[in-house]
Amino acid sequence: MKRLFSIEWNKLFYNKGTRIFIILYFVMILLMGITLPNFKPNMNGIEIDLIKLGALEFPVIWHNITWLIGFGKFFLAIIVINNITNEYSFGTFKQNTIDGLSKTEFLNTKVLMNVVITLISTFLVGVLVFALGSIFSEKFDFVNGIEFLGGYFVEIFAYIVFAMFLSFLLKKSAFAILSLIVLNIIESVAKVVEFLVRFGKNPPKNPEEIKILTNYLPLNSNGKIVDYPSVDIQKAIMEGKLFIADHVQWDHFAVNIFYIILFLGLSLLIIKKRDL
Repeated sequence: MKRLFSIEWNKLFYNKGTRIFIILYFVMILLMGITLPNFKPNMNGIEIDLIKLGALEFPVIWHNITWLIGFGKFFLAIIVINNITNEYSFGTFKQNTIDGLSKTEFLNTKVLMNVVITLISTFLVGVLVFALGSIFSEKFDFVNGIEFLGGYFVEIFAYIVFAMFLSFLLKKSAFAILSLIVLNIIESVAKVVEFLVRFGKNPPKNPEEIKILTNYLPLNSNGKIVDYPSVDIQKAIMEGKLFIADHVQWDHFAVNIFYIILFLGLSLLIIKKRDL
């Protein structure tokens, strides 16, 4: 295990471009923690104070922060894609196998580094929530809502595993990144088409209660683990608190565990079947 980690560490962090991208990503998380409390959007001349509306209070802060930072997963996917496609571009994959590294061990090095990157990102999110929640919560309740941290971990890891699969499949960073973008658009369009086909001009009174099958496609499902933060307009009017506590979407959590296993298996199959 130590040997595999050492190999991947040298490849990833001694690459100046990749190292810069990783540092920028984590700096982005820290800057978000600094700027978010002072962010007050203006809607139709009305200033929206997120702190007064309870956005940074326990337990809803877990949901709000993990959902917001989850948008940065595309940045991590680019790092993973560049790291893997460089193996083909520079011939290091072939050289490592000549030097005695098996194809399974090669995949393990990539998976191990993906786990480390996801763990570091998850840890920073936890620190950010702890810091902001401690400052802006009327009652400190760190554990309540912490399930979103687990949901965030699975969301990020499943996403970069899918990016890794595309990298092995296409071997070119531009193709893999473009495919990730195009597939995301296709799945979003498929969701809209399914809704129109099933319900047409007579949408259900409560759309949140219906099951959209295309929501379980890889990228759609990934974004549903930590879904949009829940709000209650009536509560905002009566109590001044807009956000309400919710839960991780456990069905999508389980589906993404399946996708992790699936795309890891397909990645290994590609590596073993394809000539170097």
